[in-house]
Amino acid sequence: MVKKRVFITEYVGLSTRLEALAIAFMISDQFGHEVCIDWRELDALSVQGARIRSRGLLGRLNSLKLLGDSSDTLDRIPQYTNINLRTHAGPRQLLQSYYLPTAQRVKLRTDLVATIRDTFARYAQRPLVGVHIRRGDFALTSQQEFDVNAHVWPAVPDWWYEHVMAQIQRVIPDVVFFVSCSGSLDEFANLQKNFDVFDLPASSPYGYKKEGHHSLRHPAADLFALGCCKTLIGSTCSTFTHYAANMLGEPTTVLLPPAHKICHEQPEFCKLDLYGRGAFDWYAACRTGQGLQPVTDANILPVGLGANVDWM
Repeated sequence: MVKKRVFITEYVGLSTRLEALAIAFMISDQFGHEVCIDWRELDALSVQGARIRSRGLLGRLNSLKLLGDSSDTLDRIPQYTNINLRTHAGPRQLLQSYYLPTAQRVKLRTDLVATIRDTFARYAQRPLVGVHIRRGDFALTSQQEFDVNAHVWPAVPDWWYEHVMAQIQRVIPDVVFFVSCSGSLDEFANLQKNFDVFDLPASSPYGYKKEGHHSLRHPAADLFALGCCKTLIGSTCSTFTHYAANMLGEPTTVLLPPAHKICHEQPEFCKLDLYGRGAFDWYAACRTGQGLQPVTDANILPVGLGANVDWM
């Protein structure tokens, strides 16, 4: 009997591929295809129930490629031995029950878990907030204004992060910030000057990312570390922020810019609670403001002592 398989290749970044696993396991349950992955990050991650296997030549025979929203394509799957899954978008009603159970299949290497635990243990008695700053292919189009809908993948300016961090620090003076960022934390001088910040002492071993997109720190370890934070100052439209906050660990409140234009002189921020919901709802929140709640008083934010590392 010919083995049926659904493949997820390195067609996008890590967090989007991780979300695509929900569709892969849905296909596996409904149509019997074996979930196959072959990613460089599998030296640090494992996915329970998935097999490490590249497509190769045989994986290209009798193959169906799923792109974009796969909702209207799923009925074609029984005709094909191999499925080349290149999307994380699909039937939301079906996928909703897969998101969290699929994320729970993803495990981080034990030494990286230990690094996260040891690092956060130093701040166990301090109020802690996570920060994710996405750069690289997220373009910074203006230093004075930010409009989430002015660019496909918009980078949030430094001043916005500084504003949100300052608002939190004003009401919680002893707060400490864990920062995960593109490049290096050393590139954000104002954050180091004005706030108590730290990053994860786990270097990235991956040299394949394009110039400006590479991070000094280990992406898989950073993703899991962000998932330990109860409150996360995020990068709008970034699935890295989304996956860490809404798929990993316990529920996380994400702080984001509003969906309308803001400027350096009048910065604003909102909070979003979207735990267990997929990228469709994430993008709707970021782009249209669906579910965003304006924050005018940082006292309402759920900032607790230390990080929650028990779920790893």
